Amino acid sequence: MMAIGKHKPNIATRTDLRKAIHIGLDECMTAFEECFHDLTDEEVWRSRPIPNRHNVGTIVMHALANLNFYALQINGSRSLLEEEKWFDLERHSPQELDEMQERVPTVPDVVELLHKTRDAISALLESTSDDQLLSPRLGSMWFDRHPGRTVADAYMRTIMHTTAHVRQIWLLRGAIGATGKKIWPRQHWA
Repeated sequence: MMAIGKHKPNIATRTDLRKAIHIGLDECMTAFEECFHDLTDEEVWRSRPIPNRHNVGTIVMHALANLNFYALQINGSRSLLEEEKWFDLERHSPQELDEMQERVPTVPDVVELLHKTRDAISALLESTSDDQLLSPRLGSMWFDRHPGRTVADAYMRTIMHTTAHVRQIWLLRGAIGATGKKIWPRQHWA
């Protein structure tokens, strides 16, 4: 048997839906933290290796906003982020986002916010019953717009979304030459 999950390891063979979602969230948030935690603020916010494309910082904040929306807000909790207007990669060009970045958080601030988000998501997931996981959350606009979706679908959506952005960030790290930094202390899936 293999134990998976860095923060709260679980045995993969004895997993129900809630545990499977929790494992998926733990894995994607650990991989997410791993892809930017050791970068400098300059590498995160100022390095733009591909002209007219987003930098690591805007992608990180976009993915964090998505975690807050799909895993917290639409499930009845409050977002841990303040104003999210500049995290929207679909509505704003990289140049518009640069102009909106009056004060960007430091990398340690973003890591701390990710840890708070992880804790809030974990607590909310633990208080969610199996019946709630398999149902839409009444009164939430996302479920009204997407009939047939369940709370479990919302969690799965953000797992897939975060994982996709992790790949983008690693590509950008390679483009700025930030690949040989601190090694993650232990493989989180081992």
